[in-house]
Amino acid sequence: MSAHTHIPSHPRLTREDVLDCRQVADLLHMPISTVLEYARRGLLPARKLGRRWIFLRDEVEAAVRSARAGGA
Repeated sequence: MSAHTHIPSHPRLTREDVLDCRQVADLLHMPISTVLEYARRGLLPARKLGRRWIFLRDEVEAAVRSARAGGA
């Protein structure tokens, strides 16, 4: 019998990969209220889990790079 090894298509996320609103605000040097507004409007990539917003560091950094390249 051969053992089937499942290799996930995405690497596991670590604590450093997942950010909350306060961490994103610190990273981007902006108020938490602005981070929340940008998340609600879809300007920052985020996911809502219950009442909490979570952000993936790579996605936030890519969005900031994209915005800078676009002149925003």
